Amino acid sequence: MQKYFKWGLVVMLWVVSAFLTFVFVNSGWPKFSNSSGWARAFTTWGYPTWFRVLVGVIEVLGGVLLLLPWTAMYAAMALAVIMLGAMSTHIAHGNPAGVSHEVFPLALLAGVIYLRWRGKKKRES
Repeated sequence: MQKYFKWGLVVMLWVVSAFLTFVFVNSGWPKFSNSSGWARAFTTWGYPTWFRVLVGVIEVLGGVLLLLPWTAMYAAMALAVIMLGAMSTHIAHGNPAGVSHEVFPLALLAGVIYLRWRGKKKRES
């Protein structure tokens, strides 16, 4: 029974990682365009263009690196920082309801961090 539970966790981890890859690559890619809604939003929030592009790079690269077991935990940590920054931006600019968009991906990232960390600890011992 425990063997099936372990395989279930492995499958779930891969499904969640693939989902997060889809979410972050699709969210990050438009940040490279100067005519996207993201360009207007970052300008409205008072952030420089380079910061928007940096966030896009972290989202796209982090999304892809979630699919590599040896980098997934670190990618999830970087993406979690991006999500916390997005939540802070929503709150600071009077849109606390906007935080709800980041809660689910942040929770999934926390799960990836935990499961990858746990797996790393088991391999080290």
